[in-house]
Amino acid sequence: MGKKVMFVVGSPNRHGNTRTVVDWAAEGAREAGAEVEIVDAARLRYKVYGCQACMACRTAKEFRCAVDDEAGEIIARLPEQDAVVLETPIYFWGLSAQIKHVIDRMFCLVKDVERDGYRLAPGLEKARLAFIATAGGGPESGLRLAEESVKAISGFVGAGAPAFRSRLVPNAHSEDGVRDSNTALREKAREFGRELAS
Repeated sequence: MGKKVMFVVGSPNRHGNTRTVVDWAAEGAREAGAEVEIVDAARLRYKVYGCQACMACRTAKEFRCAVDDEAGEIIARLPEQDAVVLETPIYFWGLSAQIKHVIDRMFCLVKDVERDGYRLAPGLEKARLAFIATAGGGPESGLRLAEESVKAISGFVGAGAPAFRSRLVPNAHSEDGVRDSNTALREKAREFGRELAS
């Protein structure tokens, strides 16, 4: 049976550059035999946006957000995945609000198991966390900052920074798009998907 790869797309634009690159990467993962699921974070039904710092997840036995909504259901399924890929366009030098809502709720994937030494039990020990981001500007227009942020989160939730992978797409101007003219990028994205499925 193939690996399970979940893409969580944080772009409000269903047909934009970020979603196009995600579709290419998903195509590559499927080619490699993976079971692929694409989640549209912008269209999940939320009872709350972002983490509410209620701390109810800290005492729960399972890795699950205490807020019962569609985002909570998705996050509860992340530990079952072999790879979890977070995607975002770069907005104002950072992650989109849509992906940040999901990332903040992922706080439930970390538990205190020891108070004195503050040892953590991470919920994504078996999954690889990966990242796809597109930006209208160059690598320093927020792409690298966003990548470092998600890489740090990867280590915190147990997905292992050494296994962390990213595909950054600079100069993806929304008016030009990446769809029709960029066969090299398409192949790189497909290869990224195949790598996640291996």
